[in-house]
Amino acid sequence: MDIKNFAVIKGNVITQHGLITYKAGNSGDAWATVRSNISFNNGTIEFAANIKSHNTGINLAMNSFGNQKVRIGCSRTTSKFSIRIEDEVWRSLSKAGSLNNYEFNKDIFFKIHIEGSLIKLFINDIFFCEANLSTKESPIEFSLISDADFTLHNIKLTTSTPKLFVVMQFSSEYNELYNEVIKPVSEKLRFDCIRGDEFYAGTPILLDITKSIKEATAIIAEITPDNPNVFYEIGYSHAIEKPTILLCDKRRANLPFDLSSFRTLYYENTIAGKKKIEINLTKYLENIKSSSNS
Repeated sequence: MDIKNFAVIKGNVITQHGLITYKAGNSGDAWATVRSNISFNNGTIEFAANIKSHNTGINLAMNSFGNQKVRIGCSRTTSKFSIRIEDEVWRSLSKAGSLNNYEFNKDIFFKIHIEGSLIKLFINDIFFCEANLSTKESPIEFSLISDADFTLHNIKLTTSTPKLFVVMQFSSEYNELYNEVIKPVSEKLRFDCIRGDEFYAGTPILLDITKSIKEATAIIAEITPDNPNVFYEIGYSHAIEKPTILLCDKRRANLPFDLSSFRTLYYENTIAGKKKIEINLTKYLENIKSSSNS
């Protein structure tokens, strides 16, 4: 999809049918912000930049789930291609290369791919850096600065369906929960739903699992039986601050100490219990969607 509709929120910028022209002016460089009517969270944004000064900053502006500012692109301060986050000060989560290595008046092609919490930055189709950070859905917005005029053009968006990764013991009892409750509810809300035994690649299973956790919008974990693999995957998810929904059969008396403080959806393995877990799981997933949009 070509993105052509932009509004100038701040600064001296001209927008026309997807062409963004930053104007440095006589007073020197100043920050500018342009925003589209199209929202983005999962997928790929591509654009070309044509610069006339290396003292230039070009960033896709987003926010994290923790409401921190996130900038993906080229930092004017360091001239590095980077993924940055603002705590009390700006810090780079990942960086590589330098804008100083690129010629003036020649297109530089940026590609930013976000899947779940995995953010990757490519320059001229070459991978530069990546970071793990959950971002909120928001209108496509660029933060721009330079001491010379420059343009952005050929701005394109390719969206992808958000994913849920399910961790559970692989047995007939839990296969039924997955096939009759978790998967249908997830797909009704337009999530792709996958679990660990659905991998068919030749790579080691642990690499597939950690990659899938990063690429997922959220994790659903069934924790009724004590299963070390499930607990490992929950621990990994919490370590990278991935939204996680815990499910547990009411027959279980006590949760492990490390999980007892987390909100858990309890269910009964009955017809009535199935309906209730469908309703509650739907509410939880809708809440995750609304949190990513707020």
